[in-house]
Amino acid sequence: MRRLALTMVAVVTVGIGGWWWARSAPAPIAPARGVTGASKVAPGVGGANPPVERGAAIALSALPRFPDTVWRETATLNERRFVTWSMASRPGGRYLLQYVCLTQGELHVRVRGAMDSWSKSVSCPGPFRSVRVVASGDYLTIMARRLNHRHVEVALQVVALS
Repeated sequence: MRRLALTMVAVVTVGIGGWWWARSAPAPIAPARGVTGASKVAPGVGGANPPVERGAAIALSALPRFPDTVWRETATLNERRFVTWSMASRPGGRYLLQYVCLTQGELHVRVRGAMDSWSKSVSCPGPFRSVRVVASGDYLTIMARRLNHRHVEVALQVVALS
């Protein structure tokens, strides 16, 4: 119970700081979509609401930043329970998928288009997690879905590995 209270205080504090930072910025801040290849990522489809500005800032700040990040996204999984993204890849290309969920609930993440398909279910909130994948074709498909009745806010990113 104490851990939950401390986590909630930390999330609220970071949220207020993110809100203040976004409000005091001299120009509107575009959503982070990735450093490279953002135009090659299909928008998410399925049951996702666009994240609110404060929630997106908190979620994306929970992921580390790397110079070879090719895609970053946040979503709130709603009543339809899932969202799917498709991104261009190169056969044999190595990628690191990182994800984190910040709200209570259960999350399932799946990667297709990799040499070895991968999936994992996790309890939320939690620390960011990573998985290495090797693309088997021209596209990687990433699916995130909630496993229970709660809305789940999730942030994901893909980093190209050399």
